[in-house]
Amino acid sequence: MKINDFLTRMWNDYSDLNPHINKVLDLIKEKESKTIINDHIALRTFNHKKINRHVLSSYFVKNGYKPIEDLTFTEKKLKATYYLHSDPTLPRIFISELLLENFSEKLQKSINNKIDEIDVNSISDPEFLTSGIPWSPIDYNTYKEIQSESDYASWVLAMGYIANHFTVSVTDCSFFKNLTQLNTYLKENGFDINSSGGEIKGSVSQGLEQSSIMSKEIEVKFSDGLYKVPGCYYEFAYRYNNFDGFITKSANHIFESTNEKSKD
Repeated sequence: MKINDFLTRMWNDYSDLNPHINKVLDLIKEKESKTIINDHIALRTFNHKKINRHVLSSYFVKNGYKPIEDLTFTEKKLKATYYLHSDPTLPRIFISELLLENFSEKLQKSINNKIDEIDVNSISDPEFLTSGIPWSPIDYNTYKEIQSESDYASWVLAMGYIANHFTVSVTDCSFFKNLTQLNTYLKENGFDINSSGGEIKGSVSQGLEQSSIMSKEIEVKFSDGLYKVPGCYYEFAYRYNNFDGFITKSANHIFESTNEKSKD
């Protein structure tokens, strides 16, 4: 599958599962005459040798992406790598992973048992990255127990492998001049902005400002029934001075866009 076709597939699966994403995009398009550009796409996983960030990046690397920088998020117990393509029209790829060894044995066991269910041959297929959960559904009580330790871990167990978020490049917009303007517009239209660390994370001097809506709840199938849990979110980025990277302090707060309640 060609990389452009695959990125379109990622978008379609992400937005179909989360109808509120299309509503946000439609609102932006009502004002914006220019084509909406994706700044980056993010994926989540665990630091297990079977499905860690380096394994998940293989399809992108084979298709022209190169790893640029490894990042550590001590507060969230995560590591991540972001990737750039030689074609500047293609979005950055950001893949994070939860450091399982920093959590309870019970959480580790729950996650490792699910990872053991994955057909190893399926991981090499790029469609694995849009396949949802590659394991049997967990029960809702287990989800809540894991969530008490890590919103990130419970999100991956419930949602599996799908884009966690896409990101509008506000830098490339014409109507929206800054994130404050966009955030205000979205709030006026009923969307909650992630306020953890402030509605706008980062600064001009750092080269990157970011904001995001909070994820909306979607219905997910658990082993014991259907329950509503946080789905995916939409992010917005404004870059300065050709800065291509990410700011760990800002990302710490952006990760909380899938929390059931943002931690201010």
